[in-house]
Amino acid sequence: METSSSDFSSTTEVAATPSSAMRIILRIRLSPAWTPEEDACLERLARGYGFRHWRRVAEEMQPRERRRSPKQCRDRWRDHLARDVYHRPFTADDDAELAHLRLRGGGGDRWKDISRAAHCRTSRAMRRRWRELRKSDAFLRALYWHPDQPVPPLLDDALSCSDVLDSSVASYRGGCDAVAGGGTIVAPGFACFAA
Repeated sequence: METSSSDFSSTTEVAATPSSAMRIILRIRLSPAWTPEEDACLERLARGYGFRHWRRVAEEMQPRERRRSPKQCRDRWRDHLARDVYHRPFTADDDAELAHLRLRGGGGDRWKDISRAAHCRTSRAMRRRWRELRKSDAFLRALYWHPDQPVPPLLDDALSCSDVLDSSVASYRGGCDAVAGGGTIVAPGFACFAA
């Protein structure tokens, strides 16, 4: 089926003010879906030019009436065609690893670093999954459990006590709440009891 470029655009008219006859016309151009032929061409060109020369790859893409930008080519390769990217659904173990990396691994908002630590997932997939998990009541209940309750299965073995202490000491920047006998900071914010 042949499609023209007009099939992929949308026109919206908005009145500037109720009393005004002037209208603003916005044109939004939606790029067409990738075809299997384009995917094959992209894979051939990406391997030929290397995975850092997306401008050259975009210039050589066929068909010419559907020119792709370098960013579109890079994103299509990175998120869909690359062989080292998992396209399987996330498991409970993947979710626990993501929670560990996001909340306690020091990754913060650097999704690129989090995706590198998780191996074989793109930063876009990790960010999307984290947003889905944050909306899940079951995940949030498992994540923020009360100390009087047993550890939920999602976080079993996710963190050891030494991991918590190491991250607490590493992130210490202020006053000291818990001090060992010789004045050494053990874990700020934690009460330490000797047996």
